[in-house]
Amino acid sequence: MTVGIPGPISRQKLLRISATIGVGDSARFLRKQSGMFWRFFTPGGYDPTRLVRGLGPALADPTSPVAGLHVFTFNDVAGAERWRQDLLRDLRRAR
Repeated sequence: MTVGIPGPISRQKLLRISATIGVGDSARFLRKQSGMFWRFFTPGGYDPTRLVRGLGPALADPTSPVAGLHVFTFNDVAGAERWRQDLLRDLRRAR
């Protein structure tokens, strides 16, 4: 299985796009989860780096059903690639 995650994007653009492409159910769920909703809007509330690092053990485990990540770029391929390269560089340094 491939896990889809939003890449680096402003929260405003992410919400605008989610409404446009029809992920209303997810947005409604987020609204019902007030703690999660407010965390999304606080500084550091959404960061794909934290999410990817959190998925690290599942991604590294050969028995995990998670085979990889699909990063949604929202038409900012250059920004997503910069983020990916920075993350890879940081992971290599941490070894």
